[in-house]
Amino acid sequence: MTYSILFSSHRLLKVLEWVALLAVVLAFVRPWLGGRWFTRAEKFLHMVSASGPRAVLIAAFFPMVVRVIMLPWYPVPPPQIHDEFSYLLQADTFAHGRVANPTPPYWEHFETEYTLLNPTYASQYQPAQGLILAAGQVALGNFWWGVWLSVGLMCGAICWALRGIVPAHWALAGALGTGLQIGIFGLWMNSYFGGAMAATAGALVLGAIARLRLGRQVWLAGTLCGLGIILLFSTRPFEALLWSAVAIWFAVWDSLRHRRWRTYALSLVPFFLVFISGASALAWYNWRITGNPLNPPYLVYQREYGTPQPYWWQPPVRVASFRFPEIRDNYLNQLRLYEQRHSMTDILDSERKRLANFWRFFVGPFLTPALAFLLYLRRDRRMWPWLLASIPFILDKATYHAWFPAQNAPATVLIVLVLLQCWRHMRASFRRRDVGVALARNLVVAFCLAIVFGNMGRAVEPLLSPRQYAKLAPIWESLYPARRLRDDVTKVMEKIPGSHLLFVKYAPNHCFCEEWVFNSADIKNQRIVYVRPFTPESDVSLARYLSDHDIWVIEPDERPYRLRPLTMTELATLSEYRTAATASVRRSSEAE
Repeated sequence: MTYSILFSSHRLLKVLEWVALLAVVLAFVRPWLGGRWFTRAEKFLHMVSASGPRAVLIAAFFPMVVRVIMLPWYPVPPPQIHDEFSYLLQADTFAHGRVANPTPPYWEHFETEYTLLNPTYASQYQPAQGLILAAGQVALGNFWWGVWLSVGLMCGAICWALRGIVPAHWALAGALGTGLQIGIFGLWMNSYFGGAMAATAGALVLGAIARLRLGRQVWLAGTLCGLGIILLFSTRPFEALLWSAVAIWFAVWDSLRHRRWRTYALSLVPFFLVFISGASALAWYNWRITGNPLNPPYLVYQREYGTPQPYWWQPPVRVASFRFPEIRDNYLNQLRLYEQRHSMTDILDSERKRLANFWRFFVGPFLTPALAFLLYLRRDRRMWPWLLASIPFILDKATYHAWFPAQNAPATVLIVLVLLQCWRHMRASFRRRDVGVALARNLVVAFCLAIVFGNMGRAVEPLLSPRQYAKLAPIWESLYPARRLRDDVTKVMEKIPGSHLLFVKYAPNHCFCEEWVFNSADIKNQRIVYVRPFTPESDVSLARYLSDHDIWVIEPDERPYRLRPLTMTELATLSEYRTAATASVRRSSEAE
């Protein structure tokens, strides 16, 4: 129930907290309630988890099937934030059979967040998320199906990884719980922002380490460890270094203490075969975009635009001037967040917000009771190595100025493992064991009912009176993305025959978070093109370059918004505002 991470969700959380509380109370008051049905369900779980491939497939298909069933009420989501549009550009580029696009003529008009225009027109991000999105577009006609597939891969990989540490039925339970918490209503299933691919990679590395420690499936473990590390470098490079360090630490520790050097030595052959192949492909990807195999597009964009700002322990990225105030405002906002490192009050407030968002995404009301048994893990020596492996990932996120779930994605399998062990202790640690068992069972049922009620709420919306809708809809409205004005304008333009070139004229106080200028990989043949006004000469030249497009201006900050056609002679007056605003930005940057 975590899509609400990007939206106001206090009403939804209140309802879920009350449902969780009711489940807890029932466990103490009526611990035997539904015992016969629960026993049958648990026997079925034991039976289906006995086969590893079958359990992995069940874990993978569970969130995928449930999400498909939900499509009538929760349709394919539209992109919402800057990063999503950048990933979609990357996926569209791959779907066209290219790694990068040539810089478009009059490229200044197309400047936007997290997108390179020079030396090529491409996303700033690593390629794994774009590849899975492109697979969805090519195979099933929509980028979202790639997202859908990535979440299934994540849950299957987590089930496989956990089977190397906990009993098979608990591994399947942990993967199914992952699907419930972050895989159905989760941000990673209902956006294009990414996260599931990095979580899959982290699970592959952990599962490989677990099997090598047991001396099992050595060649397969080495292959999947190499695949996981490369996949991490293709999604979250810094976390790839952390997982590499964790893997090396386990290899050295086990080799010295338990004399498993032969096992790890045998795994190196498949590991390096996969790793070298993947590293070569990534170097080629960098070269095609930036011209330098060792210079990823992420760093090129960061040096030019100053976003995102680095970790607190790194020096800030300073940028002297910008062509457009909206892009500069994003830079200044991130720089402001970065500068919080100088104030202990701001640091503590930032950490508090991060923990709250972390709790909402990974834990939520239904898993919170299990955290009461967190200290029990100190008695579980089998968990100590994995708890130690979690430390670098905790420090990693504690020293960054902002938090999104994707940043913790590589450590998802560690988070699931900790929560699962807490859940097992909750089930077994009460004096009256039937209370612990009932508590675990009731919370699972409450979780499933919350998913059902979320769908029922959307289904009955047309039947609600305006008064009922105003009271009830806010409970579940944060489970799906709201329509943006840009989506509505695009719908209007799609109904008008021909192709259209829209100059987006922002008001001086426009929020950088509401960006409109995002385009596909093939701008020349794109039916609706969004651009920024730049200079009178450049505006006219761009309009002539896209001569088969009708010219429009959209003013999104007017209430109501203003959309009107333009002639060539009117383009000069349109750019007067932008020229003045650009000069103001440059003067402000120089003053700093």
